[in-house]
Amino acid sequence: MPKKIIAALLSLSILTLTACESAGPRYRNVRSYSEGLAPVQSPGGRWGYVDERQQWVIQPHFEDAREFQGGKAAVRQNGKWGFINKRGEWL
Repeated sequence: MPKKIIAALLSLSILTLTACESAGPRYRNVRSYSEGLAPVQSPGGRWGYVDERQQWVIQPHFEDAREFQGGKAAVRQNGKWGFINKRGEWL
């Protein structure tokens, strides 16, 4: 009887440990939320923006990105800085 209990506990602990494993970090860096969006760096190194549900709103294709202020955010692409709106369109 004790062998069955030990085997059951061992199986349960292995299942618990494997269930807690994560696929790894979703983002390399995350900056502050501002106006409902946060600049985040993807594992590939490019920056984009996610909403509060951590869903991509602006896909990561910028070299760098800053928080939104007044409906616009500064981003760098091809070595040059500019501003985008909340749809990712250049201003």
